[in-house]
Amino acid sequence: MDDTITISKTELEKMIAEAISRNSLPRQKKDFRDVHLSDDEVKKINMKHPLISKKLSRRFASQITDEPSIDEIRYGRTKPDSIYTRKRYGKGNTYGYAHHKIYLQDILDNLRRISLAVMGASVIKDLDDDEFEYCLAIYEEFKNLFLNLYDERLSIENKILENME
Repeated sequence: MDDTITISKTELEKMIAEAISRNSLPRQKKDFRDVHLSDDEVKKINMKHPLISKKLSRRFASQITDEPSIDEIRYGRTKPDSIYTRKRYGKGNTYGYAHHKIYLQDILDNLRRISLAVMGASVIKDLDDDEFEYCLAIYEEFKNLFLNLYDERLSIENKILENME
Protein backbone atom coordinates (compact mmCIF):
# COMPACT_ATOMS: atom_id res chain seq x y z
CA MET A 1 0.00 0.00 0.00
CA ASP A 2 1.39 3.39 -0.98
CA ASP A 3 1.62 6.17 1.56
CA THR A 4 0.19 9.47 0.48
CA ILE A 5 2.07 12.68 1.30
CA THR A 6 0.53 16.04 0.82
CA ILE A 7 2.58 19.18 0.24
CA SER A 8 1.62 22.59 -0.92
CA LYS A 9 2.21 23.84 -4.41
CA THR A 10 4.83 26.39 -3.25
CA GLU A 11 6.77 23.67 -1.38
CA LEU A 12 6.73 21.50 -4.51
CA GLU A 13 7.91 24.40 -6.68
CA LYS A 14 10.67 25.14 -4.17
CA MET A 15 11.84 21.50 -4.18
CA ILE A 16 11.85 21.40 -7.99
CA ALA A 17 13.76 24.69 -8.21
CA GLU A 18 16.41 23.41 -5.74
CA ALA A 19 16.85 20.18 -7.72
CA ILE A 20 17.19 22.07 -10.99
CA SER A 21 19.68 24.56 -9.54
CA ARG A 22 21.79 21.73 -8.08
CA ASN A 23 22.06 20.06 -11.46
CA SER A 24 22.55 23.21 -13.52
CA LEU A 25 25.15 25.02 -11.40
CA PRO A 26 28.55 25.11 -13.07
CA ARG A 27 30.68 22.41 -11.57
CA GLN A 28 34.23 23.04 -10.53
CA LYS A 29 36.65 21.24 -12.83
CA LYS A 30 38.87 19.13 -10.62
CA ASP A 31 42.23 18.28 -12.14
CA PHE A 32 45.92 18.93 -11.61
CA ARG A 33 46.30 21.00 -14.78
CA ASP A 34 47.23 24.19 -12.95
CA VAL A 35 50.07 22.65 -10.94
CA HIS A 36 51.27 19.77 -13.14
CA LEU A 37 54.90 19.15 -14.03
CA SER A 38 55.67 20.58 -17.47
CA ASP A 39 58.25 19.89 -20.16
CA ASP A 40 59.57 23.41 -19.68
CA GLU A 41 60.38 22.83 -16.02
CA VAL A 42 62.38 19.70 -16.85
CA LYS A 43 64.03 21.44 -19.81
CA LYS A 44 65.02 24.40 -17.61
CA ILE A 45 66.78 22.07 -15.17
CA ASN A 46 68.48 20.17 -18.01
CA MET A 47 69.68 23.43 -19.57
CA LYS A 48 71.31 24.50 -16.27
CA HIS A 49 73.77 21.65 -16.77
CA PRO A 50 75.50 22.15 -20.14
CA LEU A 51 77.07 18.71 -20.50
CA ILE A 52 73.78 17.00 -19.67
CA SER A 53 71.76 19.13 -22.10
CA LYS A 54 74.36 18.47 -24.80
CA LYS A 55 74.01 14.70 -24.31
CA LEU A 56 70.21 14.84 -24.18
CA SER A 57 69.96 16.85 -27.38
CA ARG A 58 72.09 14.34 -29.34
CA ARG A 59 70.94 11.19 -31.10
CA PHE A 60 73.51 8.49 -31.72
CA ALA A 61 73.84 5.83 -34.41
CA SER A 62 74.67 3.09 -31.92
CA GLN A 63 75.00 2.39 -28.26
CA ILE A 64 78.80 2.29 -28.55
CA THR A 65 79.98 4.94 -31.02
CA ASP A 66 79.61 8.71 -30.90
CA GLU A 67 78.48 8.94 -34.52
CA PRO A 68 75.34 11.01 -34.97
CA SER A 69 72.28 9.11 -36.12
CA ILE A 70 70.66 9.63 -39.50
CA ASP A 71 67.76 11.34 -37.70
CA GLU A 72 70.10 13.86 -36.09
CA ILE A 73 71.83 14.57 -39.39
CA ARG A 74 68.50 14.94 -41.17
CA TYR A 75 66.43 16.78 -38.55
CA GLY A 76 69.04 18.36 -36.29
CA ARG A 77 69.26 18.16 -32.55
CA THR A 78 66.30 17.75 -30.28
CA LYS A 79 65.31 19.86 -27.30
CA PRO A 80 66.59 18.40 -24.03
CA ASP A 81 63.30 18.02 -22.17
CA SER A 82 63.66 14.33 -21.29
CA ILE A 83 64.75 12.75 -18.03
CA TYR A 84 68.50 12.04 -18.19
CA THR A 85 70.03 8.60 -17.68
CA ARG A 86 73.69 7.57 -17.76
CA LYS A 87 73.19 4.76 -20.26
CA ARG A 88 72.15 5.12 -23.85
CA TYR A 89 68.87 3.51 -24.73
CA GLY A 90 67.60 2.77 -28.17
CA LYS A 91 64.35 3.77 -29.75
CA GLY A 92 64.00 2.63 -33.32
CA ASN A 93 67.40 3.09 -34.93
CA THR A 94 68.57 5.93 -32.66
CA TYR A 95 70.16 5.91 -29.25
CA GLY A 96 70.17 8.62 -26.65
CA TYR A 97 70.64 9.43 -23.00
CA ALA A 98 66.90 9.60 -22.34
CA HIS A 99 65.26 6.42 -21.13
CA HIS A 100 62.33 5.88 -23.47
CA LYS A 101 60.30 3.97 -20.90
CA ILE A 102 60.20 6.98 -18.57
CA TYR A 103 57.82 9.55 -19.95
CA LEU A 104 56.81 12.80 -18.31
CA GLN A 105 53.22 11.56 -18.21
CA ASP A 106 54.28 8.62 -16.03
CA ILE A 107 55.85 11.01 -13.55
CA LEU A 108 52.69 13.14 -13.58
CA ASP A 109 50.55 10.08 -12.91
CA ASN A 110 52.78 8.93 -10.05
CA LEU A 111 52.72 12.37 -8.43
CA ARG A 112 48.94 12.46 -8.76
CA ARG A 113 48.52 8.98 -7.28
CA ILE A 114 50.78 9.77 -4.31
CA SER A 115 48.92 13.03 -3.66
CA LEU A 116 45.57 11.28 -3.76
CA ALA A 117 46.88 8.46 -1.53
CA VAL A 118 47.87 11.00 1.10
CA MET A 119 44.25 12.17 1.08
CA GLY A 120 42.97 8.60 1.33
CA ALA A 121 41.42 8.64 -2.13
CA SER A 122 42.08 6.85 -5.38
CA VAL A 123 40.30 9.25 -7.76
CA ILE A 124 39.74 13.00 -7.69
CA LYS A 125 35.96 12.76 -7.52
CA ASP A 126 36.26 11.14 -4.06
CA LEU A 127 37.54 14.47 -2.68
CA ASP A 128 35.47 17.38 -1.40
CA ASP A 129 36.41 20.86 -2.60
CA ASP A 130 38.50 21.73 0.46
CA GLU A 131 40.24 18.34 0.32
CA PHE A 132 40.99 18.87 -3.36
CA GLU A 133 42.63 22.24 -2.67
CA TYR A 134 44.83 20.59 -0.05
CA CYS A 135 45.59 17.76 -2.49
CA LEU A 136 46.77 20.33 -5.05
CA ALA A 137 49.14 21.77 -2.44
CA ILE A 138 50.46 18.28 -1.70
CA TYR A 139 50.95 17.62 -5.42
CA GLU A 140 52.90 20.85 -5.79
CA GLU A 141 55.14 19.95 -2.85
CA PHE A 142 55.89 16.51 -4.34
CA LYS A 143 56.53 18.10 -7.74
CA ASN A 144 58.97 20.61 -6.24
CA LEU A 145 60.68 17.84 -4.29
CA PHE A 146 61.06 15.81 -7.50
CA LEU A 147 62.48 18.81 -9.39
CA ASN A 148 64.92 19.66 -6.57
CA LEU A 149 66.16 16.08 -6.31
CA TYR A 150 66.48 15.80 -10.09
CA ASP A 151 68.44 19.07 -10.16
CA GLU A 152 70.79 17.82 -7.41
CA ARG A 153 71.32 14.57 -9.29
CA LEU A 154 72.15 16.38 -12.53
CA SER A 155 74.62 18.61 -10.68
CA ILE A 156 76.47 15.49 -9.56
CA GLU A 157 76.25 13.92 -13.02
CA ASN A 158 77.53 17.12 -14.63
CA LYS A 159 80.55 17.17 -12.27
CA ILE A 160 81.29 13.54 -13.15
CA LEU A 161 81.18 14.39 -16.86
CA GLU A 162 83.45 17.42 -16.31
CA ASN A 163 86.01 15.22 -14.56
CA MET A 164 85.91 12.70 -17.41
CA GLU A 165 86.84 15.35 -19.99
